[in-house]
Amino acid sequence: MRSGVAPGPFGTPSLGGDLMNRRISDCLRPALRLAPWGALAAVLLGLVGCKTPSISNLKQQARLQAGDENETERYGLKTVGEVTSVGNADPIPLGGVGLVVGLDGTGGDPAPDNYRTMLEEQLTKDNVKDVKKELADPTHALVVVTAQYAPGAVKGDPMDVVVSLPPHSGKATSLRGGYLCKCVLSNYDYTKHLNPNYNGPDVALPGLPCATCEGPVLVGLGDGDEADRVKHGRIWGGGKCLRPNPLLLLLNPGYQQARVAMLAATRINEALHGGTAESPDDATAVASNNLAIELHAPPAYKLNLPRFLRVVRLVPLQNDMDEQGRPVQSRPYAQRLAEDLLDPARTVTAALRLEALGQQSVPILKTALQSTHPLVRFCAAESLAYLDCPAGGEELGAAVVKQPLLRAFALTALASLDESVSHTQLRDLLLCAADEDVEARYGAFRALRALNDEDPLVQGDFLNNSFWLHRVAPDCPPLIHISTTRRPEIVLFGQEPIMRPPFSLLAGQFAVTATDDDRCTISRFPPQGGVQRKQCSLKMDDLFRTMADMGGTYAEALELLQQARRCDCLSCPVRADALPQAVSVIDLARAAQSGDELNAQGQIVVAPQDLGATPTLFSGK
Repeated sequence: MRSGVAPGPFGTPSLGGDLMNRRISDCLRPALRLAPWGALAAVLLGLVGCKTPSISNLKQQARLQAGDENETERYGLKTVGEVTSVGNADPIPLGGVGLVVGLDGTGGDPAPDNYRTMLEEQLTKDNVKDVKKELADPTHALVVVTAQYAPGAVKGDPMDVVVSLPPHSGKATSLRGGYLCKCVLSNYDYTKHLNPNYNGPDVALPGLPCATCEGPVLVGLGDGDEADRVKHGRIWGGGKCLRPNPLLLLLNPGYQQARVAMLAATRINEALHGGTAESPDDATAVASNNLAIELHAPPAYKLNLPRFLRVVRLVPLQNDMDEQGRPVQSRPYAQRLAEDLLDPARTVTAALRLEALGQQSVPILKTALQSTHPLVRFCAAESLAYLDCPAGGEELGAAVVKQPLLRAFALTALASLDESVSHTQLRDLLLCAADEDVEARYGAFRALRALNDEDPLVQGDFLNNSFWLHRVAPDCPPLIHISTTRRPEIVLFGQEPIMRPPFSLLAGQFAVTATDDDRCTISRFPPQGGVQRKQCSLKMDDLFRTMADMGGTYAEALELLQQARRCDCLSCPVRADALPQAVSVIDLARAAQSGDELNAQGQIVVAPQDLGATPTLFSGK
């Protein structure tokens, strides 16, 4: 049984949200036709969206480069960022209508509205013989599906999707236990948003199919009444991009010429790709026309798109020739950067500018690793990592432990560098991080999994096709970490976490009870009757696995943990989404003034210096 969404209810939103992006999106957008689906778009915009890696503040972050607007005079070179602006930096809402099957009698005939019409049309196209019968089946339910199309996404990238019963859902009351059949998600927008002068009805324009999605629906997460929570569900990673959603650089007024776009793209490719791309599909930058340059992040920057954009905008537009007639960057420019790199007041921007020169900067950055100032050493090590040089790996590992303000950036740089030093540093951090330093422990886990998800230290088991269970660092103090974004995941750190009886807990369809110190009883009470019971040890690993074997989902596992915390029945703390985050310029200044973190040797970190937005790896979306 397959279902999808009929073309028509969604349209292409403006890329980036401003007038410049509106203009360029008009140049790139195919012809769209009107469709009377404004009501659907309104519901989609009103539903709770799913979180994805977002760089919505990217345009602002890319401009915060320690006053780079004034640095043209200092360095005497014009950069890509001085002739372009960042476009397509916001996620694009996607939506569709689909069919959830496998319900336990909580589905049924949907209301006679536009959603039903759309689904009927699609089921007919899919050669379903008796559409009305399928929709009336109490094990089926019509649902509205939403997702966020992340900037910089490439074909095949996963995305989270949210599945919801519409406000007037007919006989359907719950999505628990359901499975979303394959469904197509498209972009959409309103006529008056795309054209304020349009005098017709404010309806939605159809867009392009951007993703497909399917999978088991996880319900019961979040707050609120249980009857409402089971009407909404999530499928982590259930969507798959059908086409890339490249980042864009938009040529500023006065520079909207094909030769300028081509020059900028050429310089970017020389610096960040080595100029070795055999085709436009392999290039970091492609000059689409005289208005825009498409950007495709190299592998080293996949986990840190904000940094990628900052570096791209610092690529110089000019260069010189060496003795063999080959293009090289200006020697005085590189020499000035080498001096500024050793100055704590300028080291952040100097390192980024050196990184934007490519491999020729490696020797300069290596020299800075010998600096006595921790910020200088860190900035050099970070840039070396993105240039695929392992020389700064140990410095990055030390920064995770000693410099909490730099932790998110240090872990991301290690995860982006596929060298033995990165694997070693992340394993050591995972095994040896201090008990109270939860962000370092979980940050190292996420970074190591991003670097190599087959590493034995971070491999886990996918239970009941619902959630991942990991057991790591068994000799460390115990900790349970749960994730509410990106991935349904429970990580059991350290010595075996256990439940402490006596207790009697309720979690969805499950009851977990214990009166002695050896075992607990898990009972499941399904709506259709037929109570199931099993016993297991008090170890959390055994308990989660037994619940999953009995049909338990991630929502019920999290509810159990919540109940256990309230009753003080756990042998260790529970933390959720302990993600290292970026720090602001103000926080850096305060750290410098207070004499801690970055000022460990009595040196002042001069503000303002912006380390950048939280890397994509730890964005929490």
